[in-house]
Amino acid sequence: MSRTKSIPALPNGAEGRANQRSRTRQALIDAAIALRDEGHNPTVAEVAERAMVSRATAYRYFPSSEALISETAADRDLQPLENFWRPGDDPVKGIGQAANAVNTLLIEDEIALHVMERSFMTVWLESESHEALRPGRRMNYIEPIVDSLRDVLSPRARKRLKQALSIVMGTEALIAVRDIGGASVDESLSAAGWAARALVRQALAEAQQTRRKRSAGE
Repeated sequence: MSRTKSIPALPNGAEGRANQRSRTRQALIDAAIALRDEGHNPTVAEVAERAMVSRATAYRYFPSSEALISETAADRDLQPLENFWRPGDDPVKGIGQAANAVNTLLIEDEIALHVMERSFMTVWLESESHEALRPGRRMNYIEPIVDSLRDVLSPRARKRLKQALSIVMGTEALIAVRDIGGASVDESLSAAGWAARALVRQALAEAQQTRRKRSAGE
């Protein structure tokens, strides 16, 4: 019988550092957006000054101006989740729309898409700890939709579903399906939406099967 290993929770100190990194990244993105709204095409150094962050720290998150600008564009243009899904709505339909919203925004500029991925890889390779510094923007869609199923899915099932959904939404998913799968833009979006919906359906089907087994055993 195969056993699935649970992923340990982050220690308190590690979680605190992760939260601090997230706040620092967001401060840099917010500063870049503000400067762009003022009509500037800011450098990483200018963004660091506006965000009151050291230049060295800013370059840890954004090795180039191109990476910074491409991410601020994605951050600013990502529509709020409530525009297409609210608690009580169909989670299967909602996750498909979420996948489409994230992936459409990213794939509209494939050069920026690859610049962002190169930025992520550069930051990871140059980091002594090799800890992820990504914004996890897709999780702003995934987590609320999956957590709406807390009455149906166990905490472990929800965690696994969130992790699985993160595979089919975002830069890596699009690069894989385009460059390796040979999909067109339309095919890429269709495949990602289909995969996201399939994952939610599978999680729900497994939960239902578990309930049936328990009922049969009573």
